[in-house]
Amino acid sequence: MIRINLIPHREAFRQQQIIEHITVFVVVLISTIVLLAAIDAWKTQDLVDLQGERSSLQSRNTKLTKKIGELKNLDALRQDVERKLAIVDELQAGRFRTLITLKTLAEAIPESIWVKQLSEKSGILSLAGFGESSQGVAAFMRALEKQDAFSNVQLQFDNSLDKDGIEVRSFELTFRRVTVEAGEAEKGVVTK
Repeated sequence: MIRINLIPHREAFRQQQIIEHITVFVVVLISTIVLLAAIDAWKTQDLVDLQGERSSLQSRNTKLTKKIGELKNLDALRQDVERKLAIVDELQAGRFRTLITLKTLAEAIPESIWVKQLSEKSGILSLAGFGESSQGVAAFMRALEKQDAFSNVQLQFDNSLDKDGIEVRSFELTFRRVTVEAGEAEKGVVTK
């Protein structure tokens, strides 16, 4: 009978399989390391890109914050200009108020009345003067009430006074000045 010794052949086959397995393992290990290194490099590049984008956004945010500050300053400046324009409009509207008041008052004064003093406080006019009689003072009050520029005419006092040997009436009136609408002051139109 012929005997064949297969043991060394099996041993050589096993060693070859071990070498192949080790080779495959080393190739897989090297491939995995290369793949991980590539992924790491890719992620590192993404991180660098994101950091660059972050710094770009931060600088943009700083610029926008400055612009917002400038806009707030512009808003404050706009409000200041609007406030000043409102003052100018108010002054423009009241520019002829005193002129119209004096003109209207002069038209209402009868010949028997002399105005000594005229003052205003918060839209209330106070007029002091002299008259030849109480009827003259009453006529003056009626003339003021008929004027559209005045309202609420009230007699504060009417006293008899001897002035240089002539008996006259000393009186004081208070009345409210009606506001003049803007744009109509130049025309002399007064509204209540």
